[in-house]
Amino acid sequence: MSLINETQIERFEKALWSATRKLSPELTAELSIPLTWQQFYMLYFINDKGTCKVTDLAETMEVKPSAITVMIDRLIKHGVVDRRHDEKDRRVVWIELTDKGRDVLEEVNVSRKKMIRGYMTDVDSKQFETFLRVFEQMNDQITKAHAEHDYAIKLS
Repeated sequence: MSLINETQIERFEKALWSATRKLSPELTAELSIPLTWQQFYMLYFINDKGTCKVTDLAETMEVKPSAITVMIDRLIKHGVVDRRHDEKDRRVVWIELTDKGRDVLEEVNVSRKKMIRGYMTDVDSKQFETFLRVFEQMNDQITKAHAEHDYAIKLS
């Protein structure tokens, strides 16, 4: 049973959405190429997987493969990913980062850490550690709930 009240939930939502809306454009403003937050997310996913299928990206982004194709076309135009068809099954399309894509991700990582560090200058390290533990616990609960939901969907 949760001891968190409605007002606290609303405060959390408001702060999370406000910070996300403000930080996303700030993070992308100084980069060498114009990419949306969703495109960065795709780059991170592709980087984590090494090489991935278009269908995996669509599933992760919770959109149809046709929508992913448009996003991938833009990433290819910027030179940050390559697309190739599977040698055995031409219906399977593989996506992988280019060297430029890896450079852009590194640029994002450096920019993001600098930005966060700048906003955290007045935050006590112990308070921030407490916040991180709570936020990670929340993320673990969300991940577990999604895994159970995905498993239930696959069974039906």
